[in-house]
Amino acid sequence: METELKFEQIQCYDLLTKAVTTHEETTETTLPDYCATASRILDATGQLLVREKQAAEGLLRGEVRVSVLYLSEETEGLQSVTIMVPFTCEINEPKLRECHMLQVHSRLLLCEAKPITGRKLYLRVIPELTVLGYGQRILRLCSGAEGKGLQVRVKKRDLCLLAAVEERSCTTAQEFDVGSSGAEEILLSQVVPRITSCQQIGSKVVVKGEMDISALIRAADRKLQGIVQTLPFSQILDGITVPSECRLQVEAAPAEWDLRLVRSDSACRMGLTARITLQVYAYQKREICYIDDLYSICQSLKTQVENSTITQRVSPACMREWAEEQLESGRGTLFAYVTAFDCGSAIARCDNGRAELATTVRMRVLYQDENGAPVMAERSREISTVMEGCPDTVWVTSGIAELRGNAGTCQVRIPVCFCGCVGEPVELRTVTAVEECAEDKPQPRPSLVLRRPCSGECLWDIAKQHGSSEEAIKRCNHMDDDTIPEGMLLIPVLRS
Repeated sequence: METELKFEQIQCYDLLTKAVTTHEETTETTLPDYCATASRILDATGQLLVREKQAAEGLLRGEVRVSVLYLSEETEGLQSVTIMVPFTCEINEPKLRECHMLQVHSRLLLCEAKPITGRKLYLRVIPELTVLGYGQRILRLCSGAEGKGLQVRVKKRDLCLLAAVEERSCTTAQEFDVGSSGAEEILLSQVVPRITSCQQIGSKVVVKGEMDISALIRAADRKLQGIVQTLPFSQILDGITVPSECRLQVEAAPAEWDLRLVRSDSACRMGLTARITLQVYAYQKREICYIDDLYSICQSLKTQVENSTITQRVSPACMREWAEEQLESGRGTLFAYVTAFDCGSAIARCDNGRAELATTVRMRVLYQDENGAPVMAERSREISTVMEGCPDTVWVTSGIAELRGNAGTCQVRIPVCFCGCVGEPVELRTVTAVEECAEDKPQPRPSLVLRRPCSGECLWDIAKQHGSSEEAIKRCNHMDDDTIPEGMLLIPVLRS
């Protein structure tokens, strides 16, 4: 009977590549007719939205939602206009073409607006995009062998693999009360989705989350007011190819949104319509069995082995910290609103199995001076945390700012989350092919060999060298396990 090998394919996903790119866009735009003429620009803030990702072409498309806050001589109070600045970014990274899904972390390095005339603005934005490309890996392992007098050595490894990655999108539309003071205009809005839970039910994944909304409004009395609201959302994702008994992780990012005033005779409400991008990651623990060596006690075999590498991945660890700033005023209640906040790139230092992560959070705060005029202030804070393990990929996200006002002071707190993804390469040595070798002149062999084991030898090595088997050596030497006794060892030769 000829020796036959059976193979099993292990499919998983891994981080194939990481690319960082910056892109500059400039445009000139004319203020809509309903907007007052701009006399002085107070601030320009933007939120970057990635709408389309084409891994095969290495293209990213989206837009920067730029909100310009300005003052006008034509009317009283703070004015605003929102302009969409589209961008298309091509990433020259060949491995992106092999990726099944792209995870993009973005931030704005620059967002500025300058007046050309009272009705015309010059906009300049520089987004930075960090792209993580996830692709499929197929590992071919020898899982079985049949043949005359065959002895096989089976290895077992418990691994945690990224079993599936999928991307979906969903929409949500809701309304909520503004308050008794009402609202005349929404000057600025920020929307940050986050996932609170996810559950696999058959081929479906039930995702629940919350939309954190922050809005700067001008009330009917022309005063500024900040509104923070949290709205729940849920989505059932169908047709997700996720193996059973997996640990799921879902990440959410806004693709687009519209926040508007909904007026009625009885109350003033806000309506939100948003499209959210959902990325599903499934992590599976499984035992892998494979043959890493074999031989025959009946004939000579030439065995080929190959080292394959697979990456163990666990769901990213996330550590939350707070960037805090204290604003003070010599008068009563201080109004303040965070118009923009940005986390710089995370700096990671690994030592003794732990990672120290640090970043700089920059924020721009709008407040009113003693005369009630709007003023901008910039602040920055260094924050850090410690994470177990040494992640090969680190990113930073931030949430909606919290403001707590007291007499003459206002405390600003921004939640910052450090996320680290640890990938541990595991090398597996497995048989890939076997060939039967005919001996020209059979050499006489002793039926029993007596020798002392060499340093570092295992029972398998001794049995293979002398054409015996591990079980035969154990029986001959009255051994209960694979521990090689000291002294001489009796080795029965089974190969004819």
